[in-house]
Amino acid sequence: MRASQEFSDYLRALARRRRDDPRDDLVSALAAVEGLSEDELIGTCVLLLNAGHEATVNVTGNGWRALLQHPEQLARLREDPGLVGPAVEELMRFDTPLQMFERWVLEDIEVRGVPIPRGSEVALLFGSANHDPAVFADPERLDLRRTENPHISFGAGIHYCLGAPLARIELIASFGALLAKAPGLRLEREPVWKPGYVIRGLERLEVSV
Repeated sequence: MRASQEFSDYLRALARRRRDDPRDDLVSALAAVEGLSEDELIGTCVLLLNAGHEATVNVTGNGWRALLQHPEQLARLREDPGLVGPAVEELMRFDTPLQMFERWVLEDIEVRGVPIPRGSEVALLFGSANHDPAVFADPERLDLRRTENPHISFGAGIHYCLGAPLARIELIASFGALLAKAPGLRLEREPVWKPGYVIRGLERLEVSV
């Protein structure tokens, strides 16, 4: 909570500086939007950081860890670079970067016989859903050629990730570039995970080229 407040204070001060002295950056552009309150600006910056940066970084780290620990799949991808699109989808499913989202229940509902009253907070385990054996054949197997892959790493419904198309473009480009430029990439030691369970990602991934 302290870190959250300090970050909000930092963004608030930065927005005020950019409003008085605009630069060629996103905060300056947001500060110039008429009708956007400071709280809304801060919320937008936090959303962009968490969704636009953290998630993509963690898909990259988690994805390369999975590939390097499944050399037969990595070899298949190197043999067929055109597979990178489906590979990105499978890597997001296999090691989901955002494991859990919380939502507030707006109306009394019932889910599979379980009543959930209005005002409840529910935790949605995306990582678990992406390994549901009722949806995915052999869900614990990394399969870059998986054809039926309705993963929910980007969410669903009205909460579906607004940046999903951009994220896919970024990930396909970055995985494709590294595949081409570092064909001998290999894992040097077991990766170190960040603490926590909501965002799943690595502190570091040590490789050699």
